[in-house]
Amino acid sequence: MPSVRVRTIVVGAVVVGHVASYEQEGLPEATYWIGRAYWGRGLATAALAAFLQEDTRRPMYGHAAKDNAASRRVMAKCGFKETGVALWYANARGAEIEEVALVLE
Repeated sequence: MPSVRVRTIVVGAVVVGHVASYEQEGLPEATYWIGRAYWGRGLATAALAAFLQEDTRRPMYGHAAKDNAASRRVMAKCGFKETGVALWYANARGAEIEEVALVLE
């Protein structure tokens, strides 16, 4: 099984985001991104749930910014459980932030 999998999220003919998995220190981690104009439509939850049917490695890990309640809800709806909080460097923010670690068994 490849260590990196990426799937494009498309609505109609518009690319609105992606969902992916990769290995972090030998452990599978899921990630996703949805363009702001498409937030609040359930797209991230649907895409992540479908992706997790394809990538069945377990446990699967994930991270979400502690202040990003919507992303944490997406992961919870897909079965991830929060396991702790740690400082991580967030490329999108250009700073170290508190992130919640999650796992899907």
